Amino acid sequence: MKRVWNRLRAAIVAALASATLGAPASATVIASNVVEVSTASGTVSLVSRVEDEFFGDPSRMLFAYGLSGNYGPLPGDSNGISELQLLFGGPMDVTDQTGPTDWTLNCCGAAPPFGVSFDIDNTTGDGAGPNGGAEFYFAVPAGTAFTDAPQGSNVASHVSDVPFGFVDLIDGADGHGPIVPVPEPGLLAPVAGGLALVGARRLRSAA
Repeated sequence: MKRVWNRLRAAIVAALASATLGAPASATVIASNVVEVSTASGTVSLVSRVEDEFFGDPSRMLFAYGLSGNYGPLPGDSNGISELQLLFGGPMDVTDQTGPTDWTLNCCGAAPPFGVSFDIDNTTGDGAGPNGGAEFYFAVPAGTAFTDAPQGSNVASHVSDVPFGFVDLIDGADGHGPIVPVPEPGLLAPVAGGLALVGARRLRSAA
């Protein structure tokens, strides 16, 4: 019975991802999921999709996200879901980052190469929420590894132009997060070693 339910859920997720984000006909969806988070202030839903081509370019992969929900931590003052931060497991070569025209890229949170963020404040309008969703995407080199293990990705609202009410994007059913790119395991050690070396030099300089 559990196996049947898992297959049914996978089919629903794939259909929802395709309907929400409109996959280009030439690309193949190689992974998709939905993160559903329920809070006392409403729900957040993020549909993730990975394709093997970036709008016809086989040298790059597409990571796409559809954000929706009725989350509103301070009714009357907050502006729905108005910040999305997607954190990677290490540095990634990100290109063609795109969101709705009134959302700002990487202004106030995660930024390449370690993640991406999308932000809309009270001065420019309502975020994703009951009045409609928002779609975001970016490209990475073809063959990039990816994971749905939680990496610290989150959403927030805004009150008087200040981010408010952060919510971790961890699915309530089984604890997975959005699908995000990660470096190959062999690349993480040199990066960690480099960061440790920089930290050691700073400590010596401070001493």
